[in-house]
Parts: sequence; C-alpha cells; structure tokens
Amino acid sequence: MEDKQSPSDRIDAILTSGEVSTHRRKRLFSSRDLRATTIGWEIAIPIFGGPLFGFVLDRRFETGVRWTFILLGLGVLAAVAAVIKYLKYEFYTMNKEMEADKANQKKRIWRDYDAE
Repeated sequence: MEDKQSPSDRIDAILTSGEVSTHRRKRLFSSRDLRATTIGWEIAIPIFGGPLFGFVLDRRFETGVRWTFILLGLGVLAAVAAVIKYLKYEFYTMNKEMEADKANQKKRIWRDYDAE
C-alpha cells in the first residue's frame, strides 16, 4: 500500500526538492471580480430594505403606503448612486492601468477565461 501524504507534506516535498512545476493553477477571481459581486448587494439592500422599513413605519403610524413609496424612491436613488460610484471608480482604475502600461510600453493582454 502506498503511503498517503497530506497536501501540505507534498508541498513541503516539492519546495525542499528544488523542483519547479510548470503547471500553475489559474486564479478564478481577481480582486476586481470580487468587487464587482458586491455591487449586487449595494443595489438589492436599499431597494428591498427601504420599502420594508417603510412598511413597518406605515403599519405603526397608520399612514397608508406613504413611507413605503418614499423609502422605495430613496432606495432606488441610493442604488443608482452606488452604481455610478462603482463605475466611476472602475473607469478611473482602468485609465490608471492603461496610462501605466503606456509609460512602460507594455502591451495589455486581457484575460480570456474560455481560452487555454
């Protein structure tokens, strides 16, 4: 029977043996990809939370649907503001990277996840 090694033991063996592996695991997500996933929450929470809180206020103070609609409008405005802020930051980051690449005379190769 073969002696089973833990993953950390295999890594230690490779590092101490001096072997260089040509196979490198591709990163699935970059920090930019993970930042992009947060925009969904920044849209959903104000749009859902505003009317929910407005509904509670309407029930407590018996004001019909006044606060529900007011807070829905504020939630939509907050979501639009979050998207605009996110897009401005992304364009700023992209322009900064492009300027750095031009200064270094480096050609940008954009990732293609489908190609190997």
